[in-house]
Amino acid sequence: MNNRDIISLKKDILLNLSKRQLKDAFESLMKLSVHLQDWKISETLSELETNYKYMLHYLFEGVEDPERENMYRNLLRSLYELTDDSTDELLNIESSNIFYEKYRTNALRMASLADYQIRLKDITGSLSLADLIEEAEEKRRRKLDLSVKRERIGSDMFIAVYVAARASEKDIEDYLSFINNMDLPAREKCLFISALSMSLFHRFDAKKVQVLMYAAVSDNMQLRARAIVGLAIVMQMYDTRWPLYSELQNRLDIMSENPDFRKAILRVIIQLIRSRETEQISKKIREEILPEMMKINNLAGRKLNMEDLMGESDFSEKNPEWQKELEESGLGKKLQEYSNLQMEGADVFHSTFSGLKSFPFFSEMSNWFLPFDPSYSEFISFFPEDAGNNLLKTAILDSGHICNSDKYSFCLSLLQISPAQREMMLGRMGAESEEIKQLQKETQALNPTIDDEVISNQYIQDLYRFFKLIPYRNSFFDIFSLRLNFYDKKSIAPLISDIDSMKKIALYCFDKNNFNEALDVFNRLIHIDDQSEDIWQKIGYCKQMLNDQTGALDAYLQADLLKPDNSWIIKRIAQLYRALKKTELSLVYYTKAAKLNPDNVNTELNIGHCYLELGDYEQALNIYFKVELLESKGTKAQRPIAWTAFLLKKYDLSRKYYKQILNGKPTIHDYLNAGHTELCVGNKGEAISYYRQAVYVDNDFELFAMLFDADRDSLISRGVDNNIFPFLFDQIKYGLN
Repeated sequence: MNNRDIISLKKDILLNLSKRQLKDAFESLMKLSVHLQDWKISETLSELETNYKYMLHYLFEGVEDPERENMYRNLLRSLYELTDDSTDELLNIESSNIFYEKYRTNALRMASLADYQIRLKDITGSLSLADLIEEAEEKRRRKLDLSVKRERIGSDMFIAVYVAARASEKDIEDYLSFINNMDLPAREKCLFISALSMSLFHRFDAKKVQVLMYAAVSDNMQLRARAIVGLAIVMQMYDTRWPLYSELQNRLDIMSENPDFRKAILRVIIQLIRSRETEQISKKIREEILPEMMKINNLAGRKLNMEDLMGESDFSEKNPEWQKELEESGLGKKLQEYSNLQMEGADVFHSTFSGLKSFPFFSEMSNWFLPFDPSYSEFISFFPEDAGNNLLKTAILDSGHICNSDKYSFCLSLLQISPAQREMMLGRMGAESEEIKQLQKETQALNPTIDDEVISNQYIQDLYRFFKLIPYRNSFFDIFSLRLNFYDKKSIAPLISDIDSMKKIALYCFDKNNFNEALDVFNRLIHIDDQSEDIWQKIGYCKQMLNDQTGALDAYLQADLLKPDNSWIIKRIAQLYRALKKTELSLVYYTKAAKLNPDNVNTELNIGHCYLELGDYEQALNIYFKVELLESKGTKAQRPIAWTAFLLKKYDLSRKYYKQILNGKPTIHDYLNAGHTELCVGNKGEAISYYRQAVYVDNDFELFAMLFDADRDSLISRGVDNNIFPFLFDQIKYGLN
């Protein structure tokens, strides 16, 4: 059995277990056990299946068994765990997946977490002693040597925890001891939480989840934030298994009594939803903002630098034309949008730093999860202890907008440039460092949980970079491909099912155009309060954006019942009735909208379209003339007037308007319709000329012929001889170049 067969069989077993089709699961597990040649597993499986058969027998014999539910739950737990462990044991033999490669490497080290704990404690003590060395160069050399050793230990510890087998009670003691050890630095504890989370992403382990839950209420903000992120993802991944572990649910129930924990879960879920727009933001920056910046820079690059674009400079003091160019380009609006995204925590730097992950630093798996630390061995020259208010530290380390992974990328990039260039860059940063710190203080005063928000947001961005950018990313299940259906998750839903949380998630999804997810939550809210016209409106809008026109119409009609005479709702109802070919009803609602908002050009135009579709051409033409008067210098009414006049056989009027249209920016339809008008008045030569120009618009005669055929009946009903059409087409073709 090759690796692909093993993974495929595992998927089948897990699917059968999720459907509670245990007989099929037993058969597939027996196939695995045969290849393992492990009599203990075969014996366990045989015993479990025998117990299950007895359970079924007593069930259908009508025998009451108060322990049946517990027995069934424990049976499912055992089968899930056997599936995970058996497939891992088979894949450990020769799989090239990074997990199994790391597993085989780690097996040679024979080091426990307790061993790493002792080594890290010794390194921490040695670093403290190194601080007492007076001679500067010796002190620097000694601390550099210890830092390198610390990093090696941290990396090895990470791998050991990541590939560790299913946890025993002794392992849990070691895990909790590691977290609680006051002598260990927070950096390595953060690595431990990330390694534990990665281990759980690979394989569910209830005991490890308990450790994550313990860390999720830690007093240490860094540990707490990472643990909560990991816990939210684990619950999302393994929701079908969660009910099988009452000890986890009981612990979660206790934790959920703490409002801060519930807020943290809500915050992380919104951040996970936000992460899905990272690629869209990166594309926008790459394809819209940066090209516009380059254009502006080329326009005034010698007189106006990019800092002026991003800062608060008064453009009028330089040259009003530059400000005008900026406004016309739309860059100012794009930069404001970029700034808003940055302030709300969106991942605006992914595209900037995604190309800077090829440093040897990132070849170590653990370094993708390393909290940024200025004492990292390669950065000693950047962050000297006697530097006082280090500008780089202020601008980078204290920045809440840049995640840990990108901070390392930035500093590693600085190592590649000359010291002189580096100093110049840092000098420019220094002017803004105090403003950055002041802004951070003001933001924190407004939102006391900003630090928790920043840490969890940065950590999610670190995770995003790992799963999207690491060279061997195909070895991992991408946690960012999980569906955002948090309210379908029995483990998570109770934590975010209060009305306030539901509204926050729904409105966030709605604002970010995640209409499927938003609609799911709005539907839940409307079951709680079906008298909210605002929610009915948003349900209607979501359905309309998802192309469910009938559903959208029903929702808007409900909103209209609750809040009559809302012009926005009435226009939407009219629009949908028209889209559903219920033109008479559409006209009723557009007429209502016109009474609420008289002389609105778009509303009047749609009223005209309704009359046109209903065949009341005279009334349609009158409405279009009204639009023309309202619009004064506009051209929205020209095409409708020209075509309606044609339908009414008012050819002189139609020709007059088509001449105006053709002097502007004509389309293939304009040339086609102008040709129809000339054909109906007998100007065949002029008609041929217009038809040829229609073909030239797209250089596509087939398209022209299709559009022409759609109007054939209208032409015949207006006196054009049906027999002329074949000759007409040939004459058009002969004149084409």
